[in-house]
Amino acid sequence: MEFPVELLKTFLAVVDTGGFTRAGQVVHRTQSAISMQMRRLEESVGTPLFERRGRSFVLSADGERLLPYARRMLKLHEDAVAAMIQPQMAGPLTIGTPDIYARAYLPGMLAWFANNYPRVQITVRCEPSVQLAQAHRRGETDLTLLSGEQYQSLGEIVRQEQLVWVASRYHLVHEESPLPLAMFQADCIYRKYAFHSLDAAGADYRIAYQSESTAGILAAVSSGLAVTVLAENVVTEEFRILGSREGLPFLPSAPMVMATSGRSPVVDSLADFIRDGMVAVSK
Repeated sequence: MEFPVELLKTFLAVVDTGGFTRAGQVVHRTQSAISMQMRRLEESVGTPLFERRGRSFVLSADGERLLPYARRMLKLHEDAVAAMIQPQMAGPLTIGTPDIYARAYLPGMLAWFANNYPRVQITVRCEPSVQLAQAHRRGETDLTLLSGEQYQSLGEIVRQEQLVWVASRYHLVHEESPLPLAMFQADCIYRKYAFHSLDAAGADYRIAYQSESTAGILAAVSSGLAVTVLAENVVTEEFRILGSREGLPFLPSAPMVMATSGRSPVVDSLADFIRDGMVAVSK
């Protein structure tokens, strides 16, 4: 019987996040990949580790028995990595990201850092892309995620985020005319694409709410007061995706650009992790 470290990491991610989908965001794997890994672990153990309860999964008795051992084994693994890690894999590192990306991708990035580079001191800057681009040019961030094709010259495209119309699951605000919108700041690429699509369709709309933060936008949307535009990958169960059936026009995808400042083993490793993770999320 074997307990591969990667499978134990995924097992703990499922337990700690409460589901396969959220675990996938933490370990940068698709839901189907998470399910496959858990089947492999169950085959290794020789017994089911999860039981289905309605639409969710809970630990079986054997899963509960494995849990404390899995935590100790992962902690021992992390201690071994920390003991053998090269001296240059330490020090401060600043990550810049719009808060919309922070919700979807930052947990996985931070978990990866904790496992692989425990001596790196991380600072996270959550700001709009236009401000983060300026910070990158000033050398204030080591790795920066930016949203929009206008930032391609600063780095490389690591993912295309499909944009969708989003509203509260429990309201019919999209039937109002003019359509009330909750939008990010004026230089946001999501806002630009939303207006272009609505104008091309001849739709009547108004800006009802505006905020630089995702939390502010989602507060208005979840209250049933407005419709917004988000990347499809970050839409949670409390919201509904709208489309042509509701009379809303198609939206394009928005590129996610990764920019790095300087070169270091830690930044290079993080960049590789993000590239691999974005490919996995896209599948």
